[in-house]
Amino acid sequence: MVQGTMPPKPRYSRDAVLDAALDVARRDGLAAVSARSVAKELDSSTAPVSSYFDSMPALVASVVERIIAMLITYVDETGGDDPLLDGSFAMVRFCADEPRLYEALFLTTHAATPDWVALRRRFSGGLGRDPRYASLSAKARDAVAWRASVVTHGICIEVWSARWTKTGDASLRRLVDELVEPVIASHLSQP
Repeated sequence: MVQGTMPPKPRYSRDAVLDAALDVARRDGLAAVSARSVAKELDSSTAPVSSYFDSMPALVASVVERIIAMLITYVDETGGDDPLLDGSFAMVRFCADEPRLYEALFLTTHAATPDWVALRRRFSGGLGRDPRYASLSAKARDAVAWRASVVTHGICIEVWSARWTKTGDASLRRLVDELVEPVIASHLSQP
């Protein structure tokens, strides 16, 4: 290297590699994420992949973390009157918008299991600040969030499999209200 010159900047950043891996998962599923498929997406050799991720499980785990962050953004950006119904709607909306990513997150076996409890608690965490749920203990809030989650995933499976094709916001919101609200109401009415 000539004195005073800087080494070339890396052509691909860690985020660029992760974005490419996410694009592969979005298009072809999480199982398709490999050093070669990501390199092809980047139009490069596999060197950028191996320079930022020491193993494919590490890359896949990072993709899963990115998908979880996307799902949380959906929840955070959904406005409404009830945080649990809003979280359910956000999950269903995410599934309708990103079916392969929903599949990657919830319908794929992971080498390192994501922290599902932490994710559910993320959804139920704000319930204590809502008047409808404020009287419930943290354990009861987690329980109602779990029950709502089970029903919500049932809705998501219908959307993901294209058996439910009405994926506009109004239709999905109505579906969540009709199926998740009774579960919540039943839990809240228990002594």
